[in-house]
Amino acid sequence: MQILLVVLALGAAESTATEALKARDAEVRAVLPAKGTELTAATRQKLENILTRAVDLEGVARSALGKNWEEATAAQRKRFLEAFKQRFRKATADQFTEDYRASEVTYLSEVAEEGAVKVPTDVTIKGEPTRIEYVMRREGADWRIVDIVIDDVSTVDNYRSSFGHIIKKEGMDGLIDRLNKGTVKQAGEKGKSKTQ
Repeated sequence: MQILLVVLALGAAESTATEALKARDAEVRAVLPAKGTELTAATRQKLENILTRAVDLEGVARSALGKNWEEATAAQRKRFLEAFKQRFRKATADQFTEDYRASEVTYLSEVAEEGAVKVPTDVTIKGEPTRIEYVMRREGADWRIVDIVIDDVSTVDNYRSSFGHIIKKEGMDGLIDRLNKGTVKQAGEKGKSKTQ
């Protein structure tokens, strides 16, 4: 659920990062089916498209690899990006639940930091508050998410740690294989790795 909430897609022409987040939240909620209704494949695809265009997936993937990006071959980089993007889309789409529609988001004041803007939010699901901070950069007219910090834990840092351990044990090709199989623990998840 947290990945879904943190991946609110952003639209063009919003003048602030906060406005972009609010607009995409409204767009996501409008596409969600009525309470008690299952997601259709077409609705899932619409939601994936809305959610994933908010995030600079290539930038997040490169940052998550850290120094391993430079050490990878061009072919490995290409395969990694494809696997990362597909896994990210699936992880967000898998988290559409009744809880999303019932969640409440409070947007706090934006904070400028090193060429980016941090948009802190308090998200409440079933009475349980969670602090989610979106680190965003403007690309042309669009705002893009470059990191998501959930309860003081950076998504990029979380991925970097997980990916680094896998690469150390299994190499870059092992990481790509695990992403393709869905056995890499996603940022924000607690407990064991996904094995879908």
